[in-house]
Amino acid sequence: KDLQIPDLNKFVDEYWRMRLRRTVQTWKTNTKPKVVTHLLKNEDDIIRNLIRTGLTNNPDDKVKIVYHPDFIVSTNPLFGLEYGQFVRGCHLGVFPSYYEPWGYTPLECMARGVPTITSDLSGFGDYMMQIMRDYDQWGVSVVNRKSQTYQESAEHLATLLFKFAQQSQRDRILQRNRVESIADTFDWSNLRGCYDTAHELAVLKK
Repeated sequence: KDLQIPDLNKFVDEYWRMRLRRTVQTWKTNTKPKVVTHLLKNEDDIIRNLIRTGLTNNPDDKVKIVYHPDFIVSTNPLFGLEYGQFVRGCHLGVFPSYYEPWGYTPLECMARGVPTITSDLSGFGDYMMQIMRDYDQWGVSVVNRKSQTYQESAEHLATLLFKFAQQSQRDRILQRNRVESIADTFDWSNLRGCYDTAHELAVLKK
């Protein structure tokens, strides 16, 4: 009996055929990629600053922008990943906060083996500087925002980013392993004592 080749279209539903057509059509266009993944009603501060600084995904731009102004969840068709999976796939987390009582985003990076940049005006950055003098050797960088001007802090951040970009693949792998190995330092079982102490001090001041 002759074997018949199955209709390959039956193996792919209409949704994925549509995605394929859109992708192929995108490759054929000569327009530059947009910097934002969503159609925003109004330009926000991030979009305005990207335009002001000329970061608009021109072919000769050394920095390409993908601005995603939404939560990352597995049902999102763009990434299709849970937040934790997305973070683990990143090279570096950058959170040079001007003020943050604690700041969990750098810690979320650490827990997933991703080196991170924070600032000394965040609770996390300040605490890291208190408990670990050689924190930069463990994949955590802290931008000085307490005693520097905005421009000086920006230059400090640029230096840290450039230094990271100069690392070899082997160095990046070692750094990922180091930063994940110290994440347990910030486990709730270790930090709870600090919260209890703060609560007791607050009660005494009443």
